[in-house]
Amino acid sequence: MRRPLSLHVWLGFALALAMAVPALAGLAAWGAAGWWQAGREAHRRDRAVAVLRSAQLDTPAHRDALLRRLAALGVEAQLGPTAAETKAVDVTDAKVVDAMAAKMALADKPELLTAAFTQGDPKARLDRYRQIPVATATVGGLLWVPRESPATRWAITLGAGLAALGAALVVIVVLLRRWVLQPLARLAADAERIAGGELDVEPLPTRAREVAQVGDALHGMARGLSDALRTSTAAERERRFMVTAIAHDLRTPLFTLRGSLEALERGVGDARYLDRAQAKAAHLDRLVSDLFTFSRLEYARDAIAFEEVDVGALARRAAEDAEPIAAARGCVLQVRGMESGLAVRGDADALLRVLTNLLDNAIRHGGGRVVLGAQRENGAVRLEIVDDGPGFAPDDLDHVFEPLFRSDRARAPATGGTGLGLAIARRLARAHGGDIEAANDPAGGARATLTLPAGRL
Repeated sequence: MRRPLSLHVWLGFALALAMAVPALAGLAAWGAAGWWQAGREAHRRDRAVAVLRSAQLDTPAHRDALLRRLAALGVEAQLGPTAAETKAVDVTDAKVVDAMAAKMALADKPELLTAAFTQGDPKARLDRYRQIPVATATVGGLLWVPRESPATRWAITLGAGLAALGAALVVIVVLLRRWVLQPLARLAADAERIAGGELDVEPLPTRAREVAQVGDALHGMARGLSDALRTSTAAERERRFMVTAIAHDLRTPLFTLRGSLEALERGVGDARYLDRAQAKAAHLDRLVSDLFTFSRLEYARDAIAFEEVDVGALARRAAEDAEPIAAARGCVLQVRGMESGLAVRGDADALLRVLTNLLDNAIRHGGGRVVLGAQRENGAVRLEIVDDGPGFAPDDLDHVFEPLFRSDRARAPATGGTGLGLAIARRLARAHGGDIEAANDPAGGARATLTLPAGRL
């Protein structure tokens, strides 16, 4: 789509149109009026000559009849009989012949004079006439044909100019209404709809750049509000889910802890009841700690102190922290395939939390082996944690990073997890400009891939 022109350009075009169209129309009307008036004069002259061709001056009756016919045409004349010598003149130009014949015809006193010559001073009246020499077989002399009025020509020209100006103004107003006023009215209506909560507004077609910019800004605001509303709705949905899940996760261990303590209080329990109460108390402590950490990570990026972090040292440290959990579950934890010289920019403690959470999840849900490796790829560092367990259920892959997500595998009580480890890991990874993806390894088991922007050591 072509970029709309500025209103300044359109107003310039409108001004040029309002000036050029009347001027061109006036010029055309001036020329057409001149041609029309010249044709009227020529037609009157030709009719007067036709009258003279059949005229006779030999009797008073003939002369009176000729005077009446010329008066009806508005033509003044000085006429006399054509001299016989005119026929002997050897001249081919008809105008010259007519002039010579008229002169010979008037050599003596004219036999016929119209009213202009018999009533008052003829010069004052004949200034508005065009003199034409004429000669026929019987009559010759001078004809005065009335000139067409210049006022008429000016009136036609001005009328055409005004009509063209009116048409140009109509066109300008129609285009202004179509390209400016109607879009502005639509923008006002869209603003009212947005104020009423209806955020689905259509793009605005216009050829005025400023109006288009206002429309783009308004529709961008509508899109932003719509996105914010969707985000708010999703956040509210997530909050309700978390409240429900937290209530469930708290109720189960609290019920067990309460039952164990009541049994001990009544003296019907043994050391197993005390161990069970301690385990549930520890689980509650981990859950509360993870909830606090997860809520704090909403604004984690603002609190992160970015520095160069050696990926190899970070991976070895994470493996050392997770080794006791792996040993307790009979799992072999290996760090291999680690390229040398890998580094990322971030907070070492936060990234350590990401890796330990991923390793903890793999150890809890895997089989007997977990492998941690890292490599550089397209300007980023990819850390992969692969286990040999059953892998993720296909329906769970899109939800494993949701806080407190429940699945038979990830939420089984036997694993001892709180359901927040992967959600915390992803939030920390995204706060570092990276991300975590979960997939099933082609060779079997689950694979979690942490991608971070590469740094320099």
